[in-house]
Amino acid sequence: MRANGLFALREPDGRARLCILGAECLKAIYTAFTTGVFLTGFLLYAGMDQAQIGIVTSLPLLSGILYPLSPLLLERFRRRKVILGSARLFYHGLVILGVTLLPGRVSEGGLLWWMAAALLLGNGLNILVASGFPAWHIGFLPDEIRGRFFAISGIVNSVFTALATFGASVLADAARDSGRQLYWMGMIRLAAFGLALLEVILLLLPREPDYPKSSVGGVRLLTLPFGNRKFCLTMVPVFAWMMISTMTLYCANTYLLKEVEVSYVFISILQAMNIVTTAVVMPFWQRLLLRSSWLGAFQKVFLLFPLYPFLHMLVTKNTYLWLLPVTMLVYQAILAGGTLYFNNMAYLFTPREDRTAYLSWYLMLVSAGSLCGQGLSALMLKLWPQDWVFGTVCVAPAQRILLLQGILAMGFGMWFGRVLLKRLECESRDSDRQSR
Repeated sequence: MRANGLFALREPDGRARLCILGAECLKAIYTAFTTGVFLTGFLLYAGMDQAQIGIVTSLPLLSGILYPLSPLLLERFRRRKVILGSARLFYHGLVILGVTLLPGRVSEGGLLWWMAAALLLGNGLNILVASGFPAWHIGFLPDEIRGRFFAISGIVNSVFTALATFGASVLADAARDSGRQLYWMGMIRLAAFGLALLEVILLLLPREPDYPKSSVGGVRLLTLPFGNRKFCLTMVPVFAWMMISTMTLYCANTYLLKEVEVSYVFISILQAMNIVTTAVVMPFWQRLLLRSSWLGAFQKVFLLFPLYPFLHMLVTKNTYLWLLPVTMLVYQAILAGGTLYFNNMAYLFTPREDRTAYLSWYLMLVSAGSLCGQGLSALMLKLWPQDWVFGTVCVAPAQRILLLQGILAMGFGMWFGRVLLKRLECESRDSDRQSR
């Protein structure tokens, strides 16, 4: 099937896929505005230190324990559009708008906990219905076109994200020079809230299917995925990827902004390289997939990922002008493959009739992995906030976390190839024999 056939406007499924792609693009933009370096800057200007930023960004991930309850709620409804749309609106209202309005309206001592509460409540509401949209929209992405759709969406999203990030970075640097940093960072977040509302509209436009009724109900629905050994084994690299890849999500940005004093514009220009990088390397990752398998290709990403943290930890005030571009280029090339393969992990061994239950556990593990990664980072920053000094060499806390990230990625990648892949291959052979 040609790429343009994916989005044929004369076909309902083509229009649905276009809406899904549009929603993903909007999500990429407002996520860039409200996470990463811009969230780090917003929290810094609100008066938080590095450890507090780690806490406020990792605590909301605790709401991920609600994911398995999602199918118990959703399986009660044959039509879910109103529930999904309402939950998504409340989510954006608390996580984007609420957090934006809190600084200056609550006491400085209570700001951390008010923000954590808004994020916890907002994420909790969204999580209770989180598996609903993927279970709805995956019906428009059959196996034969799924890889192509994910590849196209990755390239398109990188373009929109880079353009939006560059515009916001110009405003952020201007805000820093004007002395009204918090105000202008807040305006960027309000623009993100407007985009988030448009995303909700696009998510709700595709026709809602007749959901297949689950073969089980009640508590048995919660435990159903545990009977699928291949699914459970596949979730191990899902958890590991989220834990390892998010460890330095905020501390690395704080390090660049505070210690290295890199400008927002410089960072956004480097992030804009993702447009070209993704387009150049995506054919390579697709060829690797054709020669290997989803899991075999994903394992190669773990082995390559340590290049990023090992390079990033060497970035200093004296080296960032040339080393940070190299580091970001390596990161973007590896992340393109990681994102492509990771997006399909939830569907490899997921039966259609019970997809909501399986997706709920998958999403819980995604959240739990992020919590472990960011929580470990925040704990290390809290317990060991001082620099390590070896003669004339100074090692900042963020650099130590980057080193640990690289070691963990390398160790897991080796175990993945030597142990986990072999177990999954054995499970697949056993399943084939039983099916005959």
